[in-house]
Amino acid sequence: MNDNDKTAKAAPEIVPSGAPCPMCGKPAELKYRPFCSKRCADLDLSRWLNGVYAIPARETDPDDDEET
Repeated sequence: MNDNDKTAKAAPEIVPSGAPCPMCGKPAELKYRPFCSKRCADLDLSRWLNGVYAIPARETDPDDDEET
């Protein structure tokens, strides 16, 4: 095979730390770290954008802030 041949696929580089993909548990790939693939990375992004992941917030009363 020629070095310029774009049709040959290289083996994915596994992240050496051994940390699994947080979405599916497969070994993470260096290119998509901490995920194993673009699919898992996109699924995680979708969850953030759709509000599945949320940081809880505490509602405060504006009058409470004025106390000294």
